[in-house]
Amino acid sequence: MPVAVDTAAESEAALEWVRLLSEEIGPRRPTGAGERQASELVCDRLAKQGIAVEKRPFDGYPTFALPYGIPLAVALLGLPVVKRRPLVASALAAAGGALISAEDGLVRRPLTRVLAKSPSRNLVATIEPREAAERTICLTCHLDSSRSGIMFSSHFLPFLHAWIATQGAAFPTAIAAPLLRRFRFGRRMTSVAYGVLFAGLGLLIERELRGVDVPGANDNASGVGVVAALAGEIDAEPLASTRVICLFTGCEEAGLLGADAFVRELEAGSAAWRSWTFLNFDGVGAPATLRFLRQEGVLTKWPADAHLARIAQEISQRRPELGLEGTSHNGGLTYDTTPVMARGGRAITFSTQDSTIPNYHSPTDTVENLDVSALGRAIEVGREMLAAIDRGESD
Repeated sequence: MPVAVDTAAESEAALEWVRLLSEEIGPRRPTGAGERQASELVCDRLAKQGIAVEKRPFDGYPTFALPYGIPLAVALLGLPVVKRRPLVASALAAAGGALISAEDGLVRRPLTRVLAKSPSRNLVATIEPREAAERTICLTCHLDSSRSGIMFSSHFLPFLHAWIATQGAAFPTAIAAPLLRRFRFGRRMTSVAYGVLFAGLGLLIERELRGVDVPGANDNASGVGVVAALAGEIDAEPLASTRVICLFTGCEEAGLLGADAFVRELEAGSAAWRSWTFLNFDGVGAPATLRFLRQEGVLTKWPADAHLARIAQEISQRRPELGLEGTSHNGGLTYDTTPVMARGGRAITFSTQDSTIPNYHSPTDTVENLDVSALGRAIEVGREMLAAIDRGESD
């Protein structure tokens, strides 16, 4: 645990944002009214501080159950005919596997492109440096909150990563059914694979039918509070030669749709964005260790930028009172920086987590269950990262 460090003022500034989002607005379902209210609140409050905010609309959808449930359903269409027409069942499993693989790759995402029909928006605030801009930092967080379900319960959550890997293995097993079913053990393997796919679809349906939209105090009102607090500081005293972009995304909990839209906008412009550095704050108020993540992703894993990870490690060693530690295990799944990494960009995420994230996607993700001191320490880590990058240490 970190030793005492006086970040009370920083914590209080971020906590005000957390209360506004998680208590006054409450649940902020992707593309829903709560998410829209959150974006208006952040936009208005930053504008009152003199920070110009640009609203960038994009199309999204309210839940990740859509792009992940459809591939499972397609594969399961082969179950009734796996004995009589095994090649048809194999083709259906292959189609489902291809669709879910494309979604996991976070670049082409054909289902996302088809399903995205509901309006959402990103907020973008740009703060120019005192001198000519030599580099760009993008501070990132998301406005929306998630939905509960059995898959996020305290009993299931420790096994969530293993469960997703098991689902990933079930697709090729179902695809190989025509060959495997020639053997007794193969028939058992095929039955187990379809059972896993069926259970996966069931968990998604349970979340939609029985889950509730959660307040999202930690995930991710805390990240919004940290980025907004840093934005106010930087606007009052800009960095020397580094432009700072503050990105507040929508639809992160539906599948990183806001970050995906933002990066696609950048790709349509110039490849120069790949020299930017992205610092993401996602769930930085949970009662757990403040971490920098060395890798992100579900089935496919992408590493954090080596220079950013080195700077974060140096901060953790030089300032042990901040309680910052690195980890190669991402207690969550994916983050707003994951689409950046998938396209070859430079990014790193900060989050409070251990083997799991306390109150993850749960109705208990409230202000009362936060470690308020973590908010102040996350702001201080952000300051240290910004200063190091402005000195050229990530170039």
